Amino acid sequence: MIPRKAPRPLDGRLYTDPAVFDEEMERIFSRTWVCGGRLEELDEPGSFVTREIGGESVIAVRTAADDGGGESNGNGAAVDTAASGLAAFYNVCRHRGSRVVDECAGRTKVFQCPYHAWTYGLDGRLVGAPHMGQDFDAKSAGLVPVRIGALNGFFYLSLADDGPPLAEVAADLPDLSRFTPDRLVRGDRHEYEAQANWKILCENYNECYHCAVVHPELNRVSDYRNGGNLETGRFFVGGPMTLNDGCNSMTTTGRSNRPDLPAIDVADRTSVQYFHMYPNLLISLHRDYVVTHTLWPIEAGRTRIVCEWLFDPDTAAAPDFDPSDAVDFWHLVNSQDWDICARTQLGVASRGYRPTAFEESEACIQVFDGWYLDQMGL
Repeated sequence: MIPRKAPRPLDGRLYTDPAVFDEEMERIFSRTWVCGGRLEELDEPGSFVTREIGGESVIAVRTAADDGGGESNGNGAAVDTAASGLAAFYNVCRHRGSRVVDECAGRTKVFQCPYHAWTYGLDGRLVGAPHMGQDFDAKSAGLVPVRIGALNGFFYLSLADDGPPLAEVAADLPDLSRFTPDRLVRGDRHEYEAQANWKILCENYNECYHCAVVHPELNRVSDYRNGGNLETGRFFVGGPMTLNDGCNSMTTTGRSNRPDLPAIDVADRTSVQYFHMYPNLLISLHRDYVVTHTLWPIEAGRTRIVCEWLFDPDTAAAPDFDPSDAVDFWHLVNSQDWDICARTQLGVASRGYRPTAFEESEACIQVFDGWYLDQMGL
């Protein structure tokens, strides 16, 4: 299937109208596989996180040790469609609807509702309901499940009861196996809040037309005109950008002494791969590390972003390991992006905003916007 390309930038109301935002949460975030984060957040039985998806609170939990299972998606990526050892549930007590878990993350043996002490096992089964009597059918009153799967070291959540399985999504994605994303470990994590619509952040990531002006430090490492071939599919868009002569990684100096990730290609030593996995994962793959941005829409003009820097575990375990050159570089770029995206949010809200045309290097935005219009039925 050839992805649809939007003929021009999107209308302003699609970034600002609360009703449009609500419809996006229903038609996109509630119907697709959403990246929940790194599997290392669910590192042992009882570890859990909560996520806000499409207006719903969801609990994801490690129920048992990972048995190392899973299958290939056909392009080298490890995908565990059954998410062995994982479970997810709506964060809603089956008694009278109280939210069960308030924490963003933690570790527990059971989930107990703070209202009437109904208690649920890690597998969602109701294991305690005070004074309900022998006639009460506890087996039918467990937490309502949410689909969960694992791919490339990330866990994914889907509120949809049907729709494409994660294996089908994975089969469409680019082959990232040479970057070994499933074995990387987190070297640092920053959380941000941008005063901009989630689509503005996606569009900003998907072009470097702005880089010479907004990111002079980045442009000294990778010139904004160094984009490679566009790669597209049903569930992603992206492609490579070449590093400038004398540079070997996206760092504050353009250089890194960290060893290459073990399986990269020769071409990866002089380029960076940038991919947007719809709807909310932005992943940038370097020869020596990977940086990810996971987007969590809050409202039409506000988005929470979790940025994580991932490294080879052997590199991260070295006594002299120091990720600050990569972390400081991307923290600066992130801050510049959130500022310019906030300016864009102000502009698209104006009655004077009348979108015209895309520049040639904004082809990735055209594809993403086309996907968005299709999802919204526009």
